[in-house]
Amino acid sequence: MGEPNDALGPEGSYFEARAEAEARENERRWNGFYPIFITILYLVLGFAFHLWHPGWLLFLTIPLYYMKAKTAAERWLNPVMITLIYLILGFFFNLWHPGWMIFLAIPAAAILKKKS
Repeated sequence: MGEPNDALGPEGSYFEARAEAEARENERRWNGFYPIFITILYLVLGFAFHLWHPGWLLFLTIPLYYMKAKTAAERWLNPVMITLIYLILGFFFNLWHPGWMIFLAIPAAAILKKKS
């Protein structure tokens, strides 16, 4: 009958395989643009609204974007996210004192990850 169709996905649909390939290509393009987008957003916040100080917190989202966490626990309990949450609690809500306790989540997450 001819050669097998290599474009078929695991489910056997050409359209599903094509949609997955397009999604991977869009993600690859966005991966390169994300730091530039954050820099532009930071500059707009700074020049237009004079929000240089809290605006720099946007740069902490760059490593979070590239981590590609598999679970919500990995996303919320990694050290960069914990630090970002602590800084937001301190700068915006002046909760420096009770906010430091969020750092206890880092070793707790490591212990839970080690057990599983």
